[in-house]
Amino acid sequence: MSIIISEEHDLIAALHRGTLGAPPWENFLAQLKRRTAADYANLFFQGDHDWLQSVQIPAARQGSGDINEIYRNNFGKIAALPHNKMRLNRVYTLDEFIDPDDPHQKRYKALFLQDSDARFARILRVAEPNGGQIWISLARNFRNFSASDGALLGALANHLAIAAGTHSELERQRLKAGISADAIMRLNFGWFMLDASGRIIDMSEQAEAFVQEAQTLRKSPDGRLIVGRADAQGVLRQFLKMRQAGESIARTVHLSDEPWLDMLLTNPPSDLPGALQPVAIAFVHGERSNSAERSHHLANLFGLTIQEARLALHISRGVSIKEAALLLGLTHETTRLYSKRIYAKTATRGQADLVRLILASIVALT
Repeated sequence: MSIIISEEHDLIAALHRGTLGAPPWENFLAQLKRRTAADYANLFFQGDHDWLQSVQIPAARQGSGDINEIYRNNFGKIAALPHNKMRLNRVYTLDEFIDPDDPHQKRYKALFLQDSDARFARILRVAEPNGGQIWISLARNFRNFSASDGALLGALANHLAIAAGTHSELERQRLKAGISADAIMRLNFGWFMLDASGRIIDMSEQAEAFVQEAQTLRKSPDGRLIVGRADAQGVLRQFLKMRQAGESIARTVHLSDEPWLDMLLTNPPSDLPGALQPVAIAFVHGERSNSAERSHHLANLFGLTIQEARLALHISRGVSIKEAALLLGLTHETTRLYSKRIYAKTATRGQADLVRLILASIVALT
């Protein structure tokens, strides 16, 4: 039987969206399980660095111990285990994968296939260039998988490898920024995929929340993204015209002061699934609280006066000292003096350093 292309595209979209999930790829695995009528479906991600936590979906069963500890103490040290010998991007059957007379392999089967009585399985291993790997397994108790089930799993191999690489890079950047994954999720951050007329092809959960709140962004009856500020809507409209003409560009748009909200308009990546053909991607980010609340937070955190905290917040938003002086009703000399006090109290050495510190503080207090 042939693969149903629309279902494959749905799975690919769920896979790439799931990279930002917590845990990642849970919905994708559920969809794949339904599509193949599997009794069990399991995904295991292993990074090539000690700081990169393994991911198992479904989570390790109660009493089986922590998956990361089990892997480090057992399976990562036994080169003879079947998962280490699998050829990349090849779909294996259970008979090709497990030696029933090998006790280590029987233990591996019980842990990673989730059911030691599974009689039929399809298992795939993929890897990304920096060392992250995904093993995905589908199992049934009473009926074998069809050729199209195996073909579907194989067709997902390249996208699984991309997802593994994306997950590794996201975790690496979160670690470098000193910001936890949970804090990242609590930021006001979302994205829209737009066609040439500004219609929303796809959007993240947070972007959907922006639309539902309908304060700065809304969705028109015909599905177009509408920006509340007229000047920002004009920038969006012009950007889409330029993209439709084939120009490779990026634009930033300020959406709201209270709370602060910005939008980055940019070109879509070239490797999106065939079902998704956006002309532009709009990344929206900002803060949930207003400036007064943020200023009090920063004043309490770093021992700033309220005026110094307000200036620090403006600096973190890319406002120059001259512009901040006008916004705060201060002279240029007083504003420069305040900025020196801010750097001293926060132990930062310049604007970029201060911006990173304030961003991390905002995330922690979100």
